[in-house]
Amino acid sequence: MNKFFTVCVLFAAALPAWAISNIENERPNLPEPGLSGALKIGLHGKTGNQEESSNGGGAKIIYRADDDIFMVLVDREYGTKHNIKTTDNSFAHTRWTHLLNDKWAVEGFAQWEEDQFDNLTSRVLAGGGARYLVAQQKDVYSFALGLGAFREVEKQNLVSYQETNRLWRLNTYYSYKYQLNDQVTLVNTTYAQPSTSDFGDFRVLFDLGLNVKLTNSLHLKLSYKLTYDSDPAQNLLITPPIDNYKTNTQYETSLSYNF
Repeated sequence: MNKFFTVCVLFAAALPAWAISNIENERPNLPEPGLSGALKIGLHGKTGNQEESSNGGGAKIIYRADDDIFMVLVDREYGTKHNIKTTDNSFAHTRWTHLLNDKWAVEGFAQWEEDQFDNLTSRVLAGGGARYLVAQQKDVYSFALGLGAFREVEKQNLVSYQETNRLWRLNTYYSYKYQLNDQVTLVNTTYAQPSTSDFGDFRVLFDLGLNVKLTNSLHLKLSYKLTYDSDPAQNLLITPPIDNYKTNTQYETSLSYNF
């Protein structure tokens, strides 16, 4: 099994709870058989629905057995502005990946998240898909495409009423990685997730990240995210009204300790 391809096959945003969670930045180098992982602390900034700074933390656990790779991610973010709570969200993701050959892999995943200030009581989803490695040059770049689907149950708190949506979504993406040198890697991923029953209901995530290897164990991560949701939370019948932005941005700086 090509070692560089294995780097491209591990999955998971995780970071704070978004409608779409980018797994690409959480892919480690080729894991040794057995258990490994990372602990992370970060500083976040947001514009759009929320304009503020906050602190976050998370953990990543990986277990590899031959061509099967299991990953668990958890993340928590909390922030205030003028001593008033403005951020409170949590996230958990688990994923299984099976390497078929040097081009193809299959996977299954499940996810849970909540975000008080995005009017999200809970989002639970489960699904799977396939990944194809289009091109690569070892230790220089890789380009991969993914296609899959998942079932989603989303509960929103719109103050005067609660809303529950159950639907299927496609999960399509590309992932490009370029290794600038032995310490610095650039990662760009774009996801598109339309509803299978209404293609006008779709979500997009553009994610650009820079991973800097400070030591063998300590990594610095910089990221910029732009998301688009064609149908954000809305309730114009209350005061103040809920009318969330369709487009939001987020940046993050974090330190990760790998073990």
